[in-house]
Amino acid sequence: IKIILASPAFWKEELMKELKNEELKKKIIPATCNSTGKNGINEVLRRPEVKAALHEDRIAKEINLVEELLTEISKNNLAVYGLKDTENAVNAGAVKTLLITDSLIQKARETNNYEKIDNMMKITDSMKGSINIISSEHEGGKKLNGLGGIAAILRYKLNY
Repeated sequence: IKIILASPAFWKEELMKELKNEELKKKIIPATCNSTGKNGINEVLRRPEVKAALHEDRIAKEINLVEELLTEISKNNLAVYGLKDTENAVNAGAVKTLLITDSLIQKARETNNYEKIDNMMKITDSMKGSINIISSEHEGGKKLNGLGGIAAILRYKLNY
């Protein structure tokens, strides 16, 4: 978890000096902003240090999801991968977490096969499953691409 501490000029530095908890300090990203409300939030989100921290956080989350998938495949058999098996799990309502690489989505759009993936995402969403688009640019995405670019962590085991 990251905490973005945004304020005009000096206030955030003064607060950082007062904090005694070193673990908490490590989680704080200080950022300068001159506006308040929505404008201030947008200003902070455009700051390079905030963009970098959010990007790192996203990559870490995606890698953890792929690692969880691999654990479920190897230990508990609560996962499927590849288009056909994932589609079967989606249609059975068994998908807790759907993982799809951005490169599979792009390829599906280029070859006019996106409708099937889009339908799988809609069904997963309607069944209260989570949908995660995984970047192909990092280790987690490359591993998922090696499994066909699509996979799912299941709520329960499928017998088929």
